[in-house]
Amino acid sequence: MNKYILFVAILFIASLHTYGQGEMDAFKLSRNDQMGTARGISMGGAFGALGAEVTGVAQNPAGIGVYRSSEIVATMDFMSNNIETNTEGFKSETSKFKFAFDNVAYMGYMPLSDNTFKSFNFGFSYNRLKNFDRNYSMKGSNLTRSLTDYIAVISNSYSNRELGIRDNYDPYNLDDTGGETLPWLGILGYNAGIINPVSNTEYESAWPAEDPNNYIVDNILDVSERGHIESYDFSMGTNISNILYLGLTFSITDVYYNLNTNYTEDFIPIQGRVTGYYLENWKETTGTGYQVSVGAILKPVDQLRLGVAYHSPTWYNLQDARNGYLDALLPDGGEPYGYAPDREEIAYTDYKLQTPGRWVLSAAGIFGTKAILSIDYEYSDYSKMNLKNDNGFEYPDNDYIKEDFKGASTLKSGIEYRVNPQFSIRAGYCWAQSPVEKDFKNGKREAMLALNSTMPHLTLEGDANTFSYGLGYKFTPDFYIDLAFSFKAQTDNLYAFSNIPEAGIESIPSKFKNNTYKGLLTLGYKF
Repeated sequence: MNKYILFVAILFIASLHTYGQGEMDAFKLSRNDQMGTARGISMGGAFGALGAEVTGVAQNPAGIGVYRSSEIVATMDFMSNNIETNTEGFKSETSKFKFAFDNVAYMGYMPLSDNTFKSFNFGFSYNRLKNFDRNYSMKGSNLTRSLTDYIAVISNSYSNRELGIRDNYDPYNLDDTGGETLPWLGILGYNAGIINPVSNTEYESAWPAEDPNNYIVDNILDVSERGHIESYDFSMGTNISNILYLGLTFSITDVYYNLNTNYTEDFIPIQGRVTGYYLENWKETTGTGYQVSVGAILKPVDQLRLGVAYHSPTWYNLQDARNGYLDALLPDGGEPYGYAPDREEIAYTDYKLQTPGRWVLSAAGIFGTKAILSIDYEYSDYSKMNLKNDNGFEYPDNDYIKEDFKGASTLKSGIEYRVNPQFSIRAGYCWAQSPVEKDFKNGKREAMLALNSTMPHLTLEGDANTFSYGLGYKFTPDFYIDLAFSFKAQTDNLYAFSNIPEAGIESIPSKFKNNTYKGLLTLGYKF
């Protein structure tokens, strides 16, 4: 069958009146991975009360005050990310291997001749907070709802004139519409012919929905993500009478995120109707932010250490670049439903993001020179995420963030046993609670897509469990090597598009099983 392909390419134009970032964009940049040195990861990251270790300083800045010598550290990371999606029995598996440097640090020790203030320590460290690199696919068959239904619903209340393209009229030029923001996914769908007008301000899928029993859709989603969040930390701290340790860290954070998506839907061919379509999107996010962290560690007796730390929100200045296009497939003899200009330029949107702050409470037991037992508890309220445009005006999405996200806890624990003065073995566990509200995760509330976004898919996280173990060896009292292995298991819900319960739009989620295997190697030298 010959198919007529209507190519629609869109130019996105950013202005004061458009907002191109939604609640899921904020969440993606607010959630960090478990990172650190091989020793820190092997003990579950539970170093908030121990200090004198790069992972500990990142967890609690007071940890720098515990150092009694200077140190240089570097950590290499080997990661394998394996993903399985399962949509009602239709499975897809992908994997990716990645090599990176997780951290490089210098910690300086400066003893003081004061009986109270024993030392003033300072340091610089580079830490990779998040690795975005992964590929995944999702396949569904015999589905009874389509993205075209979703597009029709979000396009309702906008006139044919606003969504349509004709001579001397550009729907992407907001001045022509009186400054109103338009649903650009609706513009794509209307002009490609995958939604049809029922009235001047109402739409329906071009697929005949009058008989839902014959409504059969096959879909495929392919996603490629790349990028990282990196932090450059400047820390200082002091040791007060070998009892109280205080610390302060100022962090500059760098973001790079690249996303490519391909989404297709195929329908049973019906003469005069679309038989399917192809939606492709590209997005890149770059920017920088800053954060301040403070902490304290108390050592009431030699066998016990207690820690508390507060990490402020990270205040980001970010820029999104994006474009997208859609091909509508028509059966033989079909005619295009609309007209679209040939536009391939990239649009840019500048905005601000405030991530949630984080509290860390820690305790550690020191059993002579043989063993360490440590535990950390973290709490962060993700309903406090906040989006603003470049001029400081808040996005409407902040109201949805408050409804759809909540406070989340993370519990870390670790143990180290020193077999002899040169050789140590370690083990750890980390449980990270999902900050996604239950009803939202289960599709009982709509995920609000930014109006100038054409990327409808979303991943809603579940709890994560990480198991780790490792060993350390001292070649000399000053030079050492640490090795760690970890396994992280997490099951999320992946939606091709959001549910809209009040409109009867239901997207069947795919079970998104994400297993991450990591190996870390740390080299350190004390002097």
